Amino acid sequence: MGFGFGQRRGGQLPAELTSFVGRVDELTQVRAAFTYARLVTLVGPGGVGKSRTALRAAAGLGERFPDGVWLAELSALRDPELIPATLAAVLELPEQSGMAPLDAVVAHLQGRRLLIVLDTCEHLVDACAMLSDILLREAADVCVLATSRQPLDVPGEHCCPVAPLAPDDAVELFAQRAASVVPGFAVREGNREQLLALTRRLDCIPLALELAAVRLRAVSIEELVARLDDRFQVLTGGRRTALSRHQTLRTAIDWSHELCTPAEQLLWARLSVFAGSFELAAAEQVCGGGELPVGEVLGQLIGLVDKSVVQRLGESGNRYRLLDTLREYGAERLGAVEGDGGAALRARHFAYYRDLGRRFEEGFFSDRQPALHRAVGAEIADLRAALEYAYATEGRAAEGLRLAARLWPYWRASGALSEGGYWMEKGLELVPEDCTARAWGLLATGAFAVWTADLATAVERMALSLESAVRAGDEEVALFAEGYASGLAALCGEETGLAALEDVRRRMLANGTLLGLVVMGYEGALLRAVLGDTEGALDLCGQGLARLEGTGERQIYGSTLMAQGLVQWLAGERAAGVASLCRGLEAASEVDEVLVAAMCCHGLAWAAARDGRQVRAAWLFGYAENARRLGGDPIGMLPTLLEQQEATRKAVREALGAGPFERWHAVGARLSGQQVLDAVRADVDTPGRPPAQRGGRRATGADVLTRREREVAVLVAQGLSNREIAERLVISKRTADAHVEHILAKLGVGSRTEIAAATEIAGVAEAG
Repeated sequence: MGFGFGQRRGGQLPAELTSFVGRVDELTQVRAAFTYARLVTLVGPGGVGKSRTALRAAAGLGERFPDGVWLAELSALRDPELIPATLAAVLELPEQSGMAPLDAVVAHLQGRRLLIVLDTCEHLVDACAMLSDILLREAADVCVLATSRQPLDVPGEHCCPVAPLAPDDAVELFAQRAASVVPGFAVREGNREQLLALTRRLDCIPLALELAAVRLRAVSIEELVARLDDRFQVLTGGRRTALSRHQTLRTAIDWSHELCTPAEQLLWARLSVFAGSFELAAAEQVCGGGELPVGEVLGQLIGLVDKSVVQRLGESGNRYRLLDTLREYGAERLGAVEGDGGAALRARHFAYYRDLGRRFEEGFFSDRQPALHRAVGAEIADLRAALEYAYATEGRAAEGLRLAARLWPYWRASGALSEGGYWMEKGLELVPEDCTARAWGLLATGAFAVWTADLATAVERMALSLESAVRAGDEEVALFAEGYASGLAALCGEETGLAALEDVRRRMLANGTLLGLVVMGYEGALLRAVLGDTEGALDLCGQGLARLEGTGERQIYGSTLMAQGLVQWLAGERAAGVASLCRGLEAASEVDEVLVAAMCCHGLAWAAARDGRQVRAAWLFGYAENARRLGGDPIGMLPTLLEQQEATRKAVREALGAGPFERWHAVGARLSGQQVLDAVRADVDTPGRPPAQRGGRRATGADVLTRREREVAVLVAQGLSNREIAERLVISKRTADAHVEHILAKLGVGSRTEIAAATEIAGVAEAG
């Protein structure tokens, strides 16, 4: 299975892979600062530990923010215009027709109490400052924790300087890192003075200490101190005057660089071309060649990992990254080690990610599709860098536009239509001549307009795409655009539209145009259904599913099941409709497809309401509308579905009452895709249970809680504080605190918001 649709790593705080040392004062300052300031910026030089400190502080602030702590990592982002879209993706926001990402972010945040962590702002400081200022002014209960080498200079900002570690903490950090290099290493009476001398020489800067600790593989602590002391005295002319902290870190990196072999130094410089993390295959294909043959890249990469220059990531350790400071250093060296200044390297980097886009397209109708979706998601920072390179390099713009258009299934699945549209619009401006790339770009942006209910733009782009494809001689795009144009004409009331669409489908079938055929199949089915031809709509869905069966393709397969389920529901085939929607939801989860998941949940909410399960309907609506808001759904262009949606939503709200409806709607909006999928699976697996007791029981659900804990969980889900729970149940505040802690542990969740979600899924709420 996939990672859970809609989960783009979200804003989850990453697990700490190494121990955290010191920073007690800084953490206390941050906690105190948020009692009177809403923007707190951790300021300090590179390598001093701002990001680690911010993440630790954010983890400890969760109880203050019932709507969560959300991390936006900006180090790999280079285009300031993408910051709002990046934050929207972190918050897992839907695309909305006619609404810019920044407006969508602001609308989402209003009325919510949450903390946003903007990590590594210095290279985008103006854009981060503007964003923070807008958020503070427009969303009264939102706070921002930023890290930067300089203040954002926003009104109301409170800056907390992150200084180098205290001497004792620096020694402790060095000792812990040294112990991972030399088993048994510890601070003792015999080495304490040397360790203090070493940490003083390195100004107690964490990154410098970690780089130095690696040297213990080759030398003793005494020799390490002596060598470092000699180096610093040379740099200061033998005087005892101290270097600035910037120079100290630079010197530590210089020293680490000089201790690398020439081949490792070359690889370090070449790896700086990667904007984000990378796999071994990427490092070999991009960085191998010339003085560093491809076959030697792995060995040199291992050497850089051993020297703490490159980090291994993930449970399997199959991805790597350079810390920002070390990437910047490598980039400075790149021009010196490459005769062409790195031009050939950057061209290879682009070629690698252009080929990833090609593989994504070519493997679409295969069982490799889910893995390719995950690969694109993991490489998105470098795909952006590749697009930037293409648009800035003469003769490459058309290739960049084609790459952006090839990624349309990813942009849709991940709910990133704004970003995908941004890259394609940029390419369309640079590629005015008719060609395949332009035709695809116009087609994809037109399809995006369809999926966000922007009818006028959709009609315009499909006409332009058709014209461009015909002039470029691209029959596949021409048929695709003609099919969309015909369907849109039918939607607008033109009598010949459906006949024209059917003619296009016949030509696609004759030409073997599978993508257009199946897309036109499920979208044509929805169109026929709203125009009253449910029999024809179901026939189209059946044909599409038959063509996709056995291919391993999941995105269009899930889309077709979704369409089939909605049409079956409209046709009165309620049980069959629910079964199709559940299968569509399952398929959507394998490629993290938020649009299809949302549409399936709309239909499942209708079914829950019909069964008298109003709470379930409310949280399904909450999830669906948060994942893809109605204003941006294709459902907004389909009157029959829209009427069904609005009528059911109104009925559920009236049945529950406004307050309970909004509460459960909010619970659903906070559910992850995986939680929704688990709930639906469990409900399907237990069809004989009474409706009021179904709702998705998990192994870690209601049955592991005591009666009193169930009572507490229901009150938590209703939004009560621990003090209010204590008053309601006539128990002490301490007892209420303990119950909540036990519930967190038993349900395997990390926040009060997740208790609300987990108790609903566990059936506690409806049973209560």
